[in-house]
Amino acid sequence: MLIAATFAATTMFGPAAHAASPMGSLGTEVVPPNADETLEVGRDIMPGTYTTTGAANEGTFCRWRVTDAEVAIRDQGQTDSEQVTQTVTIMPTDSFFQTLRCAAWTSPGPFGSLGSVMN
Repeated sequence: MLIAATFAATTMFGPAAHAASPMGSLGTEVVPPNADETLEVGRDIMPGTYTTTGAANEGTFCRWRVTDAEVAIRDQGQTDSEQVTQTVTIMPTDSFFQTLRCAAWTSPGPFGSLGSVMN
């Protein structure tokens, strides 16, 4: 089941947004593991579907959110397991994607790559 998520620039994950490392293409790591990232849609991360295997480390949790154009939370998820896959679909109309303590986010689709490497 695909879960669409939306995040605000200021949330429980931290005050400032910053770009993920310049990785990303078909089936590759887009956001590194155990990241505390707030990514701007269209600049730092492109719309598309992304998957993580769950928490980055045993005994921790993985949280994520996506915010829409009004910076309202459109969807969010959390798991405290390293073996519970989380999937998010980021829409072109979303503003931000935030992730905290998740395993690496990957994208199997053609739109799953970082915007910053394309610009």
